[in-house]
Amino acid sequence: MKKSPLLLSLVVLLSFALPAYAQQDAAPAAAASAAAAPDLEQRLALARKMHDIKPMTVQIEDAIRALSMRYPEDKRELFVLTMTQTFDQKALSEISVKAMAETFTAAELEKMIDFHGSAEGKAISEKMPVYQSIVEPELIKKIDQALMEVRLGKTPGK
Repeated sequence: MKKSPLLLSLVVLLSFALPAYAQQDAAPAAAASAAAAPDLEQRLALARKMHDIKPMTVQIEDAIRALSMRYPEDKRELFVLTMTQTFDQKALSEISVKAMAETFTAAELEKMIDFHGSAEGKAISEKMPVYQSIVEPELIKKIDQALMEVRLGKTPGK
């Protein structure tokens, strides 16, 4: 199995789960100014509450389990174990909490908590892996196709 589609799959799956972390990298100046805001402690507390509702560790484990399905059944357990041991989940959770607090306002975090804490929000969160398992293979196919066209020197639209 190629490593690049596996890595891409993990990135795609985690991108659904980590929008705050991605935004932190995309806008460091905005994050720096947000960090200086007087309500940072309130936002950190709200971000931790959000992580209590939707723990980062569960999201990482779900992504790893989804990726393990690409391996033969007799290799899945080793894959899951290896990948799980690779991630410092506590550190990733802290990074995510900090990124949420630096990226989102207190009002936005409260709305996230309201949504993800609701029955509908929980149902949507539980169904996301199903949605992702449908979309991810198609996305990978399209990316592989585009990469092949780039390697072959094909020009878009021709």
